[in-house]
Amino acid sequence: MRQQNERPLSPCIQLCTLDEQGVCLGCHRTLSEISAWSLMTPAEQWQLIDDLAARKARNAATMPPAKGD
Repeated sequence: MRQQNERPLSPCIQLCTLDEQGVCLGCHRTLSEISAWSLMTPAEQWQLIDDLAARKARNAATMPPAKGD
């Protein structure tokens, strides 16, 4: 169980490339979310982590299959 007063690790996975909508292909954060990360409260960071999981799942469902699949 996570402690809301403890900060999560950054969701950055060192794959820093923005798509056409300005969303990072690695961590799925927007540029504004990336730049605001260190200013967020722990609760805000945890909320964003939860939002990113949903965002990643939604993006995966709409991506075409990779070549060779």
